[in-house]
Amino acid sequence: MKKSHAGEAATPSLLRNYALIFPLLLAWSATAVSAQQYSLVGQWRGVYQGITITIAIQANGQYSQLAQSAAGMTQQSGLYRLVIPNSIVFEVTNWAPKTMQVYHAVGTQRGYYTSEPTTKPPGADDTYVFNGPNTLVLTDKIVHGSITMTRVQ
Repeated sequence: MKKSHAGEAATPSLLRNYALIFPLLLAWSATAVSAQQYSLVGQWRGVYQGITITIAIQANGQYSQLAQSAAGMTQQSGLYRLVIPNSIVFEVTNWAPKTMQVYHAVGTQRGYYTSEPTTKPPGADDTYVFNGPNTLVLTDKIVHGSITMTRVQ
């Protein structure tokens, strides 16, 4: 019976391919594992269009956000949920201020203020990308605006 050399010829070729692919798979899996080790839990701060935004993300699924500018300050808090791949959805359940002063002109020289209710903020649906354990980029899925956040706690 004659031996086939086809299997012997294919083996070195196959081993060469594995020799190239295996290190790539190891590098990819190490990158994927290290990216998964980063946690969103903590306090994050960034600046978007002159507004300093601080977000505290808790392990229990709650968050709070403070936005400060020269014109004023707003707060919101609520629930968040993580959606694969790399998305976070913020649901607003509480916000401040609940009212704002609105000026009503009467004629050309007089007017008065009333206190008007503010509407509930819409929340957000963002993607996130870590640039290391203490820096992440949030990008709004609707308006595509991005903010780089740095861990402060």
